[in-house]
This record gives sequence, C-alpha cells and structure tokens, in this order.
Amino acid sequence: MTTPSKLGPVFLSAFAIPFVGMGLFAAISFLQMANQPLPARIGAVVFASAFTTIGGGMIFGSIYGYSRQKKQSEIELAHPGSPWLWRPDWAAGRAESRNKASAIGWWVAAVLVNMLTLPASLAGISQGLNKQDPAYIFPAALGLVGLTLLFAAIRATIRFERFGKTYFEMTSPPFSPGSRLAGAIHVQLNTDAAHGVDLKLACIRRVVIDAGKNRSTQQVPLWEDEKNVPATSFIRGPFDTVVPVEFAIPGDAFQTDHDNPSDQVVWLLKANADVPGVDYSDEFELPVFRTSSSPSPAASSFSGPQFGSFTQSATSPGENSAEVPEPAHHRVTVEDSPHGLQFHFRAGRNIARAALVVSLAIAVSALFNAMLGIKPRPPMFAFVIVGLLDFFLILAAIQAALSSTRIVVGNGVISWRRSIFGVGKSHELQVSDVDSIVAFTSIQQASSSGSTLYSLRIKSKSGKSYTPVDDIESRQEARWIVSQIEKRAGLPLSTQLEIKNFFYGPPPQPGSATNIGTLYSAGGFGAASRTAHNWSQAIGAIFFACWLGFVGYMMLRMPRMRGARSAGNTTSARAGSVADGARPFARTAAIKQASLAEVLAWPPQQQAEELLSRSLEHDSAAQQALAQRTPGWVGRLQRSNNLEKVEDQARYSSDLRVRRSEADLELTVGGWAKTPNSVDRLVSLANSDPASRPSSLYFLGILAGDGVASERAHQFLLDTARSNPDQTTRLWATEGLKFVGTDAALDELFAIFTQDASFAVRDRAGCNISDCGIFERKQRLRLVPRLIDLVSDPQVNPQMRNWSFLALHEITDENLPQDASAWRHWYDDKAPTKTAQFAALDWWQVRGDN
Repeated sequence: MTTPSKLGPVFLSAFAIPFVGMGLFAAISFLQMANQPLPARIGAVVFASAFTTIGGGMIFGSIYGYSRQKKQSEIELAHPGSPWLWRPDWAAGRAESRNKASAIGWWVAAVLVNMLTLPASLAGISQGLNKQDPAYIFPAALGLVGLTLLFAAIRATIRFERFGKTYFEMTSPPFSPGSRLAGAIHVQLNTDAAHGVDLKLACIRRVVIDAGKNRSTQQVPLWEDEKNVPATSFIRGPFDTVVPVEFAIPGDAFQTDHDNPSDQVVWLLKANADVPGVDYSDEFELPVFRTSSSPSPAASSFSGPQFGSFTQSATSPGENSAEVPEPAHHRVTVEDSPHGLQFHFRAGRNIARAALVVSLAIAVSALFNAMLGIKPRPPMFAFVIVGLLDFFLILAAIQAALSSTRIVVGNGVISWRRSIFGVGKSHELQVSDVDSIVAFTSIQQASSSGSTLYSLRIKSKSGKSYTPVDDIESRQEARWIVSQIEKRAGLPLSTQLEIKNFFYGPPPQPGSATNIGTLYSAGGFGAASRTAHNWSQAIGAIFFACWLGFVGYMMLRMPRMRGARSAGNTTSARAGSVADGARPFARTAAIKQASLAEVLAWPPQQQAEELLSRSLEHDSAAQQALAQRTPGWVGRLQRSNNLEKVEDQARYSSDLRVRRSEADLELTVGGWAKTPNSVDRLVSLANSDPASRPSSLYFLGILAGDGVASERAHQFLLDTARSNPDQTTRLWATEGLKFVGTDAALDELFAIFTQDASFAVRDRAGCNISDCGIFERKQRLRLVPRLIDLVSDPQVNPQMRNWSFLALHEITDENLPQDASAWRHWYDDKAPTKTAQFAALDWWQVRGDN
C-alpha cells in the first residue's frame, strides 16, 4: 500500500535546488556577457534555463506527488482488500487512455531537450558554415534529437485531438485469471479502418534496472494474446465508436501487482488501427486480480517448483503446446530446399534497431574523430573510453545491419549458419541429440516501451546450448518458428516461451511476499534483493554527496570567474593555436642566469618566452633583441600556456616598450608579417569572415600602431567602431584603436566611451583611455578636464559616472573622493605640476604592473 513520506520530497527538493540556483546564476551571467553577440547570449540563456526548468519541475513534482500520495493512501485505507478500487477510473468501471499523458510527456521531453541541444546545434551549424570544418557536424547534428522529439510530440498531440479522450469500458471489473476479459473501447473513430482494429492483451513485468543516472525501466511480456476486430463489428454512435473487446485469461496467469515500484506486474490492452493520416494507437492498463469468486488457479501456478524455476527461467503461463498460426507479418523467409526446410533471416531485418545502432556508431565515431583534432588533446582515458564505446558500437552495427542467418531442418539434421557478406561459420546438430528447442527472452532483452527481442535456443541432450538466431521482434513469430522446426524435425510440439530472470527472481504477486521470502531465503533471493536495495541506497547517497560537493565547488569558483577582468579574455579571439609538438618551457634558475648570447642560440619558441620574460624585468638588451627578432619568427612560434602567461603580464607592464613588444609578438604568433599586404588581407577577412573578424580588427590595430599602412588600417578601425551595427564587432575595433597610440586615436576612444550604444563597448573604451593600450601618460592627462565635465553632469548615467571617476584615478594616480567639485579644484590647482611631472618621465613609463 502507498505510504506517504516527507523525506522523499525533501530529498528531491534539496537535490533540485542547485539546479534552479545554478541555472538562474548561469542565465544572469550569460545575459551580462556584453562581449558576446545577442544571439549567442540568448542561446546560452536558453541552455541555462533548461536546468532551472528541470529543478523547478522536480520541486513541483515532489510537492504535488506528496499530496497525491496522501490522497491515494486515504483511498487504499478505505478499500484495503480491493486494489481494483484504488484507481478512480477502475472504480468507475473504466480504464482511461494514456494518450493524453503520453502527449504531455512528449512535450516536456521535447521542450527540455531542445533547450539543451538547439543552442549548441545552431552554434555548430554557424561555425561549420563559416569555417567549413567537418568537426562541427557532430554538435550541429544534436538538434536532430530535439527535432525528432518535437515531431513525436506534435504527432502525439494530433492523435489525442483526433481520437478524443478514449477509454475502455469494463463489463465486470476486476478481471480474474481463468475468466473472460470483456468490454469495449470508446473512441472517436470517424474514418474508415479497412483492416479493423488490432488488439493485444499482455501481462507485462516492469522492472527498474540499476540506480542513479543509470536507472532505466525494462518491460518484458509474461503472456500475450492478439486478435483483430473487423470494422463490421464496430458500433457507431452519435458521440463515439465502440470497439468490442474480448479475451480469455489463462487460469495460471499472474495478477496485477504495484506493491514494489521497482518490480511490478501490469496488464495492458493495446489497440492499433491503420487509418488515413495519423494512425490510431492506444493503451489501457486493466485490473486483473483474484477474488473470492475467481476460478481456482492451476495447481502449479504458485507452487514451489514453479517459483523455484523462476530463479533461472520460467515458461510463460497460459501458453499451450498447440501449433502456432503463422503471423500475418513476419521477417523470415521459409522455403523448401533439397536439404530440408530452410529459414532465412536476412541482414538488417530489424530496420529501426539497425538504423539506431548505425546512427549511434556514426555519432560516436564522429566524436572520436573530433577528439583527435582537439588542441590540446583530451586525456588518454577519454580516448580509451570513447574508443572502446566506438569499437563495440561498430561491432553491434555490423551485427544489426549486415549479419544474416540460415537454419535448415531436414534429413535428421538441424544446421545453421551466421554470415556477414557470405563469410561465416556453419554448425549442425543431429535431431536425435536435440533435447529441446525453445524461444526465450529476458528482462535484459526488453525495452522501456515494451518492445522485446526474442532468441531461439537449441539444447542438446549433453547439456550444451546453442543460439542460432536472435533479435526476433515478434513473440508470435518466435513461437511459430519453433513450431515449424519441431514439426519438420519430428520433435514433440512445445511452443511455450521461456523467460530468463537470472537476477530478478519470480514476478511479484499480491499476498505472496511471505511465501517468496521463505522460499528464497536459502537460495539467496531475498538477501540479494535486500543487498541490492542497500547498494542502491548507498550509491544514491554517494552520488548526492558528490553532487553537493560539485555544487559547492562551483559556487565558490563562479564569483572569481565573474570577477576576472574582461580584458583578460582578449586572447580567446586572437589567431594562433598550440601546434603539435609544443614543448613546455620552465624558467629555471639556470635559464635566468644564461647569457643573452646563449638565449639567442635557443629555438625561437624558447627565445620568445625568455626574451619577453627578461623584458618584463626591464632588460633593455632583451627588449632590443626581441624587437629585432620578432619579424623573423612569423610561422615559427606556437601559442603555449607559458607564452600566454608572460604575455598577460607584459600586456599591463609599466613599460610601453614591453607592451609594444608583446603586441608585436601576438601578431607574429598569429602568422602576420608587418607588411601592407597583411593589412589588405586582414581588412578582407574582417569584411567576409565573421569568425575571424575579432582577431582581424585586433591585429589591424597593432599594424596601425607600427606604422604599417597606418592611415588605411586606422580609418577602417574608426569606421567600424563608429558605424558597425554589431556591438561585438565595435568592441574589437575599439580594442584595436588602443594600439594606434596617437592623440587622435585617444580622442576617438573618448567619443566611443561617451556615445556608443553598448555599455560593453564603452567599458573597453574607458579602460583603453585610462590604463590599457599604447598611450603615454601626458597624452591621457589631456582627457582629465573632459572627464571632470562628465562627472559634473547630473544627467550622466551612474555607471558612466563610476567609470569616469575610475579613469580619473588611473590617469592621475590621485586618490580623491567621488566628488566632481573636489576633482575640479584639484585640476585647477595641481594640473601644471602634474603635467610637468609626466613630461619629465621617460616616454615609455606608464602606470602599470612592474
């Protein structure tokens, strides 16, 4: 019976809160990434919002589920011995269709999966088209998953709207083993169903496999029966169409059992009809219980030997040894040959399964190939895991798509051969040595949708078993094949289907828990179940603890990540990457003590790193050597972690010569020579290639500052910064202007700082006029009166006011309060002195890091 627990909702809500918090935090962070284009920010926000939605859904579901459990518990207490009255629809004598719930489930899955995959897919498509790189095929294809789910959701919705809220009206619930199941399906079937309605009644065992993130539900049929209701039997009324249903339930059938949510027995009635447009498909769960008036079960139904056999395998109840009729649709070719009756199972007979396995193999192969091209390379264990997965998926794809089997029965011999493109191995067994031929399945061969695969097993009298063929999709087809082989071989006719339950024991049954526990205590079933349950709890607790640890780590790390200076991200858009063979360079004491002549004999990569490091220490000889050698290193340097670390320090050096050397080194690593041709090519790239535009604008600024076609490069940057509609493009043009170094460029940056529509662009302009870039201190001092006028204006935005005060402090090195009048008094009194102080400095001395 249902027992409401407050611990479950609390645990689930605690697990969900980090999803909500991190999703909201990430969404807000993505919105504030002003250096990214709007479409990219929107996509990132949608992706982050998916986690918020998942967390919110779990919290709502835990609260709503608890309230439902309380109501359900009250109903069960009111009818303790009548479980068929525990569901409102069963109590009203009907079984509601699952179509509405199915449509809702498809929509929830479609929305969440599209929120997760569509942004990555669109980004992959955009990058793939721009860079013409096949490595983007895999992320671009992720969108197909979401689109497939969206198509399924639309189809399920159309089905629900077209056929209405269908239900199965039961004649005399509950139905009992050994009795007749009768009733009628009420459906809005307004079109002709030429082939009638196909009905299938199945007793299903639903088992939860594994725990945590590997948790899945498998459904294996314990018993099935099928029939077709012709259209002439329909009763058409003014509101709906009535489809009569009648089946005989075997006397030894299992009952409905929901006591254990991880191991249940359910009875499902499935209805399908081929009609124009969306086909009719429906499913109803029916109550099958033994009551005081039920027929007595067969003696073997619940005896020890029957349950005992279930620890290894069991035959399905209610299936006799009569000949099975040939299925209307099957995928095996049967024909007489000179050697006997031949069964041919062609390659790729299960098209859907073959397509799925082949698609997965292609996707994982593409992922493995993409990993080979990633710089830096992923860890070796990642290659091993993905490689092994790819290997086994390729084998499975070959098996599913290319493997065929032939079985021949005749002349006292059963032979079979599995082959791929005609290459294979033959086996044969004398009929006199055959002990039994059975069709079998297991929970491991089932799926969550109830689609089950069956295999054919031949057991010899010596105890050896053979499996000539597997992946048979239809239960009736599997039993029919067995009957045909047994008839031709002259063996006793037995078509009962065997269900293997190695780890799960017998199907659960109401009221039999005590007997089962007693029966299996010696065999270990009860202990194994308890052990498995304890292990599941332990795994869940470990997973939850790891999750909380990860969340705590990310919460501590995120503020530091957000607080990082935006200028530190400029290297992400610059050209140049780590080439294969890049050797790490550790600056040891011996390297520091090496003479300049020794350093100049090293490979270019090590020279560049060491000379820039010495330049940071104000070594004028190293600076001069670096300036002389940088132009000759084009195409010979690699971007490495060590070089980037030194560059980050040099970019904010207190020596403008070091800043200029660092910029020239970036240009060299990017593969650009200091020639007018480079300016032409960079202008062309900035106009034609959006992916290369940021780095092109950045390098154009460096070339303009070096005097290489400076007028053209400077004007292109200025036009782009002034008029380009894309804020990211204007931002990188603003970054390029900081290298020009002229008074005119500084004035242009101030105009951008005060006039640009984007505060992200204004932020970069403000940094460049106050502290960043290649400008002398006396140049920056000219802007102080304009900044004082800006902070004196009461209409100025508060953010602009704060940035202006920060610029005043960085330009003048004065620690005055954020008061416009204080700064104006200071400038009136101290400006000549400060100007003379800056003029007395060497031109290259600026405020920065020593």
